[in-house]
Amino acid sequence: MYRSDSHVHSEFSGDSKEKLEKIIERAKELKMDEITITDHLDLDFPMEPNIFTLDLEKYIKTLKELKNKEKELKIKIGIEIGLQPTLVDRYNFIFENEDIDFIIGSSHTVSGKDVATKEFFQGKVKDEAQREYLLEVLENIDLFPEISVYGHLDFINRYGKGVYENYKEFNYELHQDILDKILKKLISKNIGLEVNTSGFRYGLDNFHPHINILKRYKELGGKIITIGSDSHKAEDIMRNFDKVKRMLKELGFNSYCTFKNRKVEYRDLDI
Repeated sequence: MYRSDSHVHSEFSGDSKEKLEKIIERAKELKMDEITITDHLDLDFPMEPNIFTLDLEKYIKTLKELKNKEKELKIKIGIEIGLQPTLVDRYNFIFENEDIDFIIGSSHTVSGKDVATKEFFQGKVKDEAQREYLLEVLENIDLFPEISVYGHLDFINRYGKGVYENYKEFNYELHQDILDKILKKLISKNIGLEVNTSGFRYGLDNFHPHINILKRYKELGGKIITIGSDSHKAEDIMRNFDKVKRMLKELGFNSYCTFKNRKVEYRDLDI
């Protein structure tokens, strides 16, 4: 049984205070084989000051030193970048960095607005806001084909609180046409799909993306699946992973993936 977590944040992310040493300690407690640190970089994030900046040189240097020092645990250097169509070409320095094993592309901002804020939802019915999010995801896939996976694909259903009473409901049937386009495009470009367990921590009673999307991804021939906790605290590393793996097996998947040097590695879905 191979134990790994492909989405972990540390003190290098503006929204985490977790020390790398504590993360490594927790990984060893869990008897993990590998862990991928994926700290945030969101260029032009609409927040003053932007907390999602990253000292890339220091980040890479620190993780390389940890990799060389650590003998029991494989440490992979990853990054989570916030995608916006206006940023095309501005992440080239990330895509060209040969030290980075794994790149998660995520949509935290749509139409220049933070989707976690009321500002994004105001003036739109909920389904309209969610469709706007999905359409930008589709556009980003074409603009940033270098990413390894798309992170927490239906992330938008986490937000809208204070604007809509049933803000966590996502009408998958209504948006099936655009979701199919997204999944087909990911598959055609060999970009994977992340299963992100943080949905449960946010009270959604499901993963990101929802099982409906994962089922459709399998039906369309999708194979590249990574599993990440999106942990910002060491205690959340690998949380609910057994549940994820059981679900994936029930959907007909035989493996999940990790990445090394931007290349996919398939792992058995043992529990």
